[in-house]
Amino acid sequence: MRLLVVTDAGARGGAESVLGTFLEGFRDDIDVTVLGCTPDVVEWLASRRPGTQSVVLPEVSDRSDVRGMLRHRSAIVAARPDVVFFNLSTMSSCQWVMAAALTIPGLPLVAMENSPVGTWSALSARLKRWTSRKLAAHVTVGRQAATIIEGLGGLPEGSLSVIYTGVATVELDSPPRTTDDFTVGMLSRHDPVKGIDLAIRVVAALGDGYRLVVVGDGAERPNLEALVAELGVADRVELRGWDERARHVLGTFDVYLLPSRLEGFPITVMEAMQAGVPVVATEVGSIREAVEDGETGFVVPVGDVDAMAAAVRRLAEDPELRTRMGEQAQEVGLEKFDAAAAVAAWEDVFDQILDGTLPARP
Repeated sequence: MRLLVVTDAGARGGAESVLGTFLEGFRDDIDVTVLGCTPDVVEWLASRRPGTQSVVLPEVSDRSDVRGMLRHRSAIVAARPDVVFFNLSTMSSCQWVMAAALTIPGLPLVAMENSPVGTWSALSARLKRWTSRKLAAHVTVGRQAATIIEGLGGLPEGSLSVIYTGVATVELDSPPRTTDDFTVGMLSRHDPVKGIDLAIRVVAALGDGYRLVVVGDGAERPNLEALVAELGVADRVELRGWDERARHVLGTFDVYLLPSRLEGFPITVMEAMQAGVPVVATEVGSIREAVEDGETGFVVPVGDVDAMAAAVRRLAEDPELRTRMGEQAQEVGLEKFDAAAAVAAWEDVFDQILDGTLPARP
């Protein structure tokens, strides 16, 4: 089976990490080519699976970029794929490339929606509806995420199926802790939607004895550094930058904080749960399909700094509760969110497409 994977991601985020895990796990008879616009992203994805071919082309800018669409169409034809897999970091990702691919007769396309970040414009929304109808399979990361995306995109109810992405189970090799402060942690790119600014305000509200550690990077970093200085918490906020071993740092966190303003089903929450770290998360996307409020962590309203701070403080002041929640989170994370199940589900989708047994979509 020849599988062409398409991404227009400009940086590595959760959607690309999930895709990398899939590429590592797909069975050996699947030959993969990765097509994308950002060399670092494409090369990193290709490195996750030995023998993967890679193609880098400039991003299609808009509907007037006919030459760009034709370049991508030619690259897709040249790869001779049996199936094309579009990995969408937002609802508007890859739209023009997908439209170009749909002009290739008999080529089945599938799309994975990783986030309910909406379409750019009225034209983008129309294009979303049209491309969605043409897909062999349209999949997202959780039941509530599917409902949100269908609503935002004006898509038929039930038109998105669900495959929980999961994460690979790994044995953590945590570095030594360097502080006695109660440590609130995040693994996140620096993007306004991720709410790192809210996390900084949470730690400022909690006061001395509480520390925030954020592993990740991005264009929002200067603004976050300015906020840290403004609130006078430079001694208790660490913006550590990208780390290939970021997941291993989870073992040094007392609580995992997800203060996001919008999400689909964040993989970092699954990773934290597998690491046995209780989670405090805002009610975004399919988060309640992972975090059971009061059992494996706490779910609070989006943007509510006081509620986040109160949940963190409660866990800090009740070590027995924190331990119990961490143990339950780990049990759920290992049982429910193993990436091997997601890999097998996607392989089944590909096989059903090729043998003509995939059920029709609404």
